[in-house]
Amino acid sequence: MGNKGMLTNIFTLQERYALAFSTRTEHPQVRVYRDESVPDMYSHNYTEILAVPTHNWVQAYIEQELRHAKEQQLGHLKLELHPSLPFSEELVSFATQLGFEVNTMLYMLAPLEVADKLTPNPQCSVLRGDSIEVMEAGIRCLTASDSVMINPDFAVRKANRKREIYEQSEIIPYVCFVDQEPVGACEWHLYKELVRMEEFFILDAWQRRGFGTEIIRVMMQDAKKLGATHMYLTTYADDTPQEMYSKLGFQEVARHLEMIWLKN
Repeated sequence: MGNKGMLTNIFTLQERYALAFSTRTEHPQVRVYRDESVPDMYSHNYTEILAVPTHNWVQAYIEQELRHAKEQQLGHLKLELHPSLPFSEELVSFATQLGFEVNTMLYMLAPLEVADKLTPNPQCSVLRGDSIEVMEAGIRCLTASDSVMINPDFAVRKANRKREIYEQSEIIPYVCFVDQEPVGACEWHLYKELVRMEEFFILDAWQRRGFGTEIIRVMMQDAKKLGATHMYLTTYADDTPQEMYSKLGFQEVARHLEMIWLKN
């Protein structure tokens, strides 16, 4: 499959993942995603800009949406440019001056053959969350990881929402165990010959022992057995794990601009 076909599948899988959590409303030039269960979760509540009719249109639209967010007393406003759209330093500067935190999100793709060159890590085991026990272990681990960085109440609400999705959709957690203890996890989502990894983490106390690589290796091997050829992930341009991703054969194939405004 050519690059164009692979990118089309990546963008389709992005949409499928978003629609597992959120409802989508179509408008001219934009799509609005909302998850009423967790309305304060940025990743499920945002607007994606699909087309930019004129140079000035996007700036006027950002100003308009920010004005509405402030009038409606919203806690946050998240806007994304679709990865097929280019963006300029001028736009980054414009959004930053309005008070948005502006990030570049990278899409990184790797062939699944990478897994054949990786040695299994005997210090841990990675289990697919098909059973309630493994799924709940992953949820506990995610809550513990999130509670360090975000409000513990929000971490619990986020985890409960994940549980609902795991129980009813094709998004499945893979959980890394040392002895019987869950120390990390990652989500898997398969579409055609492509698998997406998302919500990837290893608890701080267990990092730098190769456990993250082992999760990716097992997920890749499972995807290969089902006929997939590639895995992709999204990561912030300044995220630390990028070095690990590069060593595992992941290469950037697209990027999008993300703008987040917070009321406080």
